[in-house]
Amino acid sequence: MERRRVQSLDRSKGFRATQPRGGQNGLQENFQLESSLNSWLRIGLVAQNKQLVFTNLFDHFKVENLREAFHAIDGSKAIGTDNISKSEYACDLDKNLKDLEQRLQAGTYRPQPKKEVLIPKSNGKTRPIAISCFEDKIVEWVLGKLLSLSFEPLFISNSFGFRPRRSPHDAIKAAFHILKDDQRPFVVEIDMENFFNTVSHKKLMKVVQGRIKDRRMSGLIARFLKTKISRKDSLSTSTIGTPQGSIMSPILANIYLNHVMDQWFIKNHASKTAQMVRYADDVIFMFSKHEDAMRFKEELEKRLNEYQLILNVEKTKVTDFRKESDQIFSFLGFTFYWGKKLAKKRSSLKLKTEKKQFFKKVDEFKQWLKSSRNTLTSKELLQIIASKLRGHYNYYGVMTNQQWLGYFYNQVLHLIYKWFNRRSQRKSLNWDKVKRLQEKHLPKPPTMKKLIPLEKTYVW
Repeated sequence: MERRRVQSLDRSKGFRATQPRGGQNGLQENFQLESSLNSWLRIGLVAQNKQLVFTNLFDHFKVENLREAFHAIDGSKAIGTDNISKSEYACDLDKNLKDLEQRLQAGTYRPQPKKEVLIPKSNGKTRPIAISCFEDKIVEWVLGKLLSLSFEPLFISNSFGFRPRRSPHDAIKAAFHILKDDQRPFVVEIDMENFFNTVSHKKLMKVVQGRIKDRRMSGLIARFLKTKISRKDSLSTSTIGTPQGSIMSPILANIYLNHVMDQWFIKNHASKTAQMVRYADDVIFMFSKHEDAMRFKEELEKRLNEYQLILNVEKTKVTDFRKESDQIFSFLGFTFYWGKKLAKKRSSLKLKTEKKQFFKKVDEFKQWLKSSRNTLTSKELLQIIASKLRGHYNYYGVMTNQQWLGYFYNQVLHLIYKWFNRRSQRKSLNWDKVKRLQEKHLPKPPTMKKLIPLEKTYVW
């Protein structure tokens, strides 16, 4: 009788507890799993009401959700300032998670300083990445999940960055679909200077609190934004920006840009003759009239200035992308251009790898091979090279870009020939051997049938 009553109470909360073969322990694990799934499901369903304001999301910081975060985090990533890895945290996982839950609910949890790592860029500059401690990553994961579920219904359909079941290819297809009929040929390309490091904490929190009026949630987000950054010789507090490398940084950036840019564009400019596509902070706007595009560019600059975001004037421009103009533009690593008009055929919209990105990828491969050729065996090198080629094909392997996939493949073969022969004073490879290696170990560019189609309508 007691067991039946417990099951009835579970159903009333949206849980379904069943007796698995594993006995009582199995029942407890099954219950925790279903509780976690229903936790996210309930938020997602309630969030469909776009006018709803959440007031008690912090209650979802419980052990089962923290455990899900633990398993979701990649343990091979760099460790933070506390030097604790995922495997070390797992040694007493139950105790650690219960302790973490208690500190969160009591309000005594504080994020530890993040470790700054400088990542070299192709232009010679560096990009700062903030590495969180493992326990902080767990909290960030749950926090990011709660923010994502709460704000997802508010995002526009042509926003693709860091959202479930959406990819850069979806953004590229959307842009292709809008441009292919040459009805919106005036493209506004924008570039925001150092976007992630210039977001105003005060203005971001105001946007978040428009949807989530939970004092404990707000306090936790604010603490993460103001986390100290550990550099080589200093420890400083962040007063602006969302640290790159943080698990929740992408969703906070999406929330901010959705308010600052997307919703403003939809309300004031969007129509059949004016559309936009955004992936994170990469965005293009497409207009049917040049004067509309120019006016929008000026208004956008004012709008961004209101939110302390700065446009890179040199890289922000209006491109005349009409078929007869012979102009091109780039988006997400691809160059959009009109193919040459053939006899009795209209010129068609095409994509190819952006030259800057092509040479960047070739140089990155060269630097890796140069530094790794004497530390790995030939077999290990070839396995990694094959993996790198497949990754390149997976991203750049869109219809109309087969030629540039072949260019990259040939560059890789030439670099293999050059740097394998510099492993010792004696030349070990000739072109016949390179060709045998390529046939046996290296994937060739995909055939036309295996390229990603662009004409396919994108539907969610």
